[in-house]
Amino acid sequence: MLKFIWNSWWRNKERFILLLVGVLIVSTGLSYLVGLTESNKGTVVSELEKRWKSSYHIVVRPPGTRSVTEELNLLEPNYMSGLQGGITLEQYEQIKQIDDIEVAAPIAMIGSYDYFKDVGEFKLDRPVVYRVKFTEKTDTGARVESDEYSTYFLGRWQPTDADPGYGLSPTMPGDKFTAGFGSNFMIAGIDPEAEAALVGLDAAMIEKEDISQYFEQTGQTKVENGIIQMPVIMSTKTFVDSTMEFELEEVQLPFDSTDTREIASKVRDAGGQAYLDTLDGKALDQIEEISSLQVHKALIDTFLKDGKLDFSNGDQAFNFLAFRPSALNYQTVKSPFEERWPFAYQVKPYEVPEDSIYPFKQMYRPLSLYSETSDGWPKVKLNYIGVFDPEKLDMARDPLTDLPMETYFPAKADWVIDANDEPVNPVKQMKPVNNDRGFLTRPPLVLTTLEAAAAIIGDEPISAIRVNVSEVDELNEASEARLQAVAKEIEEKTGLITDITLGSSPQMALTYLPGLREGEALGWVQQPWVRLGSSFTIFEETKMGMGGVIASVILVAVLCVFTSNVIMLYARKKEFAVLLSLGWGPRQLSRLLLIEALLLGGVVALIAWSILGAFLLAGDTATTGFVSP
Repeated sequence: MLKFIWNSWWRNKERFILLLVGVLIVSTGLSYLVGLTESNKGTVVSELEKRWKSSYHIVVRPPGTRSVTEELNLLEPNYMSGLQGGITLEQYEQIKQIDDIEVAAPIAMIGSYDYFKDVGEFKLDRPVVYRVKFTEKTDTGARVESDEYSTYFLGRWQPTDADPGYGLSPTMPGDKFTAGFGSNFMIAGIDPEAEAALVGLDAAMIEKEDISQYFEQTGQTKVENGIIQMPVIMSTKTFVDSTMEFELEEVQLPFDSTDTREIASKVRDAGGQAYLDTLDGKALDQIEEISSLQVHKALIDTFLKDGKLDFSNGDQAFNFLAFRPSALNYQTVKSPFEERWPFAYQVKPYEVPEDSIYPFKQMYRPLSLYSETSDGWPKVKLNYIGVFDPEKLDMARDPLTDLPMETYFPAKADWVIDANDEPVNPVKQMKPVNNDRGFLTRPPLVLTTLEAAAAIIGDEPISAIRVNVSEVDELNEASEARLQAVAKEIEEKTGLITDITLGSSPQMALTYLPGLREGEALGWVQQPWVRLGSSFTIFEETKMGMGGVIASVILVAVLCVFTSNVIMLYARKKEFAVLLSLGWGPRQLSRLLLIEALLLGGVVALIAWSILGAFLLAGDTATTGFVSP
């Protein structure tokens, strides 16, 4: 039979050559396209696997904490700083008990706190009105913002009533004013063991003999006489670049008097502080400008030297904790350059009530108080036990996969377009401000324990839980299914909401900052928001796209072969008729055609394997005996 087939092909050389040409075209084209497709697929998957690592796999939050931006799977880079609890310790324990969870690290954003360091003093020992001028300058990256305000003192004055209409403060004991400069920062609670497993916080501690310690080496939080005494550790990085300058002036009153009661009465009758603001002053003294970086470094050095820090107010053994965290209010707006930045938002400023204790009229984050009156504010005493360096943390730093780690680093932002919609050249990197009600906040400067957070906040202290799932090492269907299964189990057992953050990527978005004062709009800020699940989406699209190409190529090849066989069948009608007349049966003809097809198929397979082998060698790609879908 084989000899007969060869003789038949040899007698019809022209037809045989055309048949070989068709086989070569089909096999070469099919193999090249399949090889190229698989090579491209491998490249895409390889790049995705390099970029899909992150500091945590799933973030768990309380219900109702999703903002308008998450309708498009966009997670704002500032989201964690605005969460106010909502997860109980019982729910946290339920999550920890899930089998596939490797690490569950909670974070409890507690609230804003202030510390001040004495930087100098002024003598206020004469019966005159003194003006102490404060000038704070903050480098926001885009520009240097300056805030100026004044406080008035009447030397040797002891008022008989507390009428605020005086606009004057009595002098402190010793006839002096002590100038202090410090920071307004966030306190956050963590689980020390879980945080050590997540980012290696214990290994980031600054070690110095027995002075700087981690939470494991300290006592528990104590509540005595209504004062919550809690262990805390402080970051060595402040991230804020601001300065403060103090000036002392004698107000030039339009009348002469050394009677403090008479001076106070006349000032009150003339309008109090508003009246004093209109009068000139005579310079008396000045304290050299000092920066927030200098103050913070001095505090760290003091602690590492003496092993203690105390920022209590005067003779009190505690400070009040008034402000809770609050979130930014985003509104969707039209992007000025939609081709480059398809997503754009505007931050709506919060109007501060006139009777508020806050001195500003507007701020980017709403005021959220523990209580409307100071009687309901928690009393806290921070016991400093150690300092840590966030640069030593074991966490993902790739800017292409960087998740917001607001516990340790501020969110990134660049000023790219000014208020007149003109591009900023060069682009300027933004810095956090020395105020937790601003747009770009710094990370919590001080960390404490969940126990302390529960003592302050109550039954639902945890703001979010960052989860790592075990055996999720490769970008494939198994990893995706495992993450989705864990996320679903968390939601079913706790009623909380989850987002899979592993495989996310940054999505540049614009945010418009209208400014907090008239005529001070900043313009547009570019930030790398978190595009949830982008790697998995690309992976699925790649599989579907490559599979479609292969299927279409195979279909074309089948149609080509089928058409060629039909044409060859008609061309060999006379040959088949002669064979039938010589006694051949239909079964023998079928066998003849099958053997011919197998021979041609073998040639096609040989060529295809050779080409695909070249792709595998050139791409240094591993393969198996099975065809992946």
